[in-house]
Amino acid sequence: MLHYLLLTSCTIIIVFLAWQIWKKTKQIAFIIGIGLLYYWSLLGSWFIIYDELTLQNGKNFGLAYYDYLIKLFPVHADKIYYLVISYYSIFIIVIELTVLYFTKKKEFNIESNFKPIYISHFWLITFCLSATIISFIIIWTQILIAAKFHQSVYYITRNYHDNYYTIHQILNQVAIVSLYIGFITFLSSKSSTYLTGSQKNNYIWAYAIAIFIIEGYLLFIGNKREIFFGGILGILFIIINMNNRINYKKLLVFFAIIIVPLFLNDGLRSYSPTFLTNYFNVSDLEFHPKEEISYTTFTAKNTVFRFIFSNEMFVPHFSMYGILSHNIPLTYGTSLVSLSASIVPHFLWHDRPEGIYEYYATQVNAKPGTGYTIHHASAWYLNFGVLGILLGAFIFGIIWTFLYNQFNNLLNIRFKFFKIIYIIGFIAFTSNIASLIRGGPEAYKALVFEAILIPSFVIFVASIIESIIKKKH
Repeated sequence: MLHYLLLTSCTIIIVFLAWQIWKKTKQIAFIIGIGLLYYWSLLGSWFIIYDELTLQNGKNFGLAYYDYLIKLFPVHADKIYYLVISYYSIFIIVIELTVLYFTKKKEFNIESNFKPIYISHFWLITFCLSATIISFIIIWTQILIAAKFHQSVYYITRNYHDNYYTIHQILNQVAIVSLYIGFITFLSSKSSTYLTGSQKNNYIWAYAIAIFIIEGYLLFIGNKREIFFGGILGILFIIINMNNRINYKKLLVFFAIIIVPLFLNDGLRSYSPTFLTNYFNVSDLEFHPKEEISYTTFTAKNTVFRFIFSNEMFVPHFSMYGILSHNIPLTYGTSLVSLSASIVPHFLWHDRPEGIYEYYATQVNAKPGTGYTIHHASAWYLNFGVLGILLGAFIFGIIWTFLYNQFNNLLNIRFKFFKIIYIIGFIAFTSNIASLIRGGPEAYKALVFEAILIPSFVIFVASIIESIIKKKH
């Protein structure tokens, strides 16, 4: 019960600080972001403690994280777990205090003075469809391997990929962000604050087709991270682009567009496209699995359970317990070395230094073949101990705060590209918390390039092309 007392006390503090941040900024993105932090850091604790008290009674209402206790290590509500709750709570609280201290209040109404940037729906749709096609071409061989050997595309692409896999991931990110930003801009064009575009009715059908193709493709390959990231970004963008005048009908439409594929994803990840072997020659393809593979059969019941009680809230959470229980030695900054090295493309440097996740998985003797992930606070702890948790939380909070302050400073930013960066930067960071929290400091590379710079560049190009076309006419 002491664990519940600690967890309750920390939760009250986290909620109180979130309320103070809301009172100061009136920015829903901070509340959503803190909610994401809590989900991946502490929400699982309520169930783990409950299971410890009831001999895993959580199995009766759909919890399914128990397999990880075998593949990773057992987790108990003991003295070590008391530290786990404390460290994760400190991590969130330091982030909140940093945000609360460094955020600046808006001195005037930016929205009424900002001239919206005009973008081309045609080119955004073209970009996202082109990115999807190129991504499909890159992994086509892996798709055929999955079909021949009765494996899921998700498993093959995640575990047996080539040097172009990173490009494939970036293209998926570009596709979904281009799609959702464009679609939201179309929905809010009559009252747009930051991005606007044509209101021709033909585009609604073009977006409908693009949504069906791209989300269908991501479902086919088992990727939900892009939809989740793009979905939160889209929800936040529709709020800010309509100057906080929420149109609940439009918001509900967009919510349905993202929630359906997210709901189906976990259940469909085990699907194998074996029908392709009837149409394509796969005789020369080889596949040598490193371990035995098993998947849960797709049923409506386990899909609902997986959606409501996702293992996402448990697996990253376990990492601090594993580090403390195994007395894993600190690495003193290897994540920063790995982050620096990651800037060099993989095809130019094949044996780049491994990240902190690989070190963690090796040290706890995790069974191969499953993605376990590591919590962001755990990664910083492995680098610099408790000081690392404080440092990581401060860096997290200061970046989040900087992007928020720049968003409120748009009228003083001259160049269009930088305006676009700061229009989507704050909400892109918030949306990417789900990915950032499940990785070490190395995850900042994906944040900067995949979540902010590349989507901003796509929107910028769509805007420039539209400007050129308008001048010619």
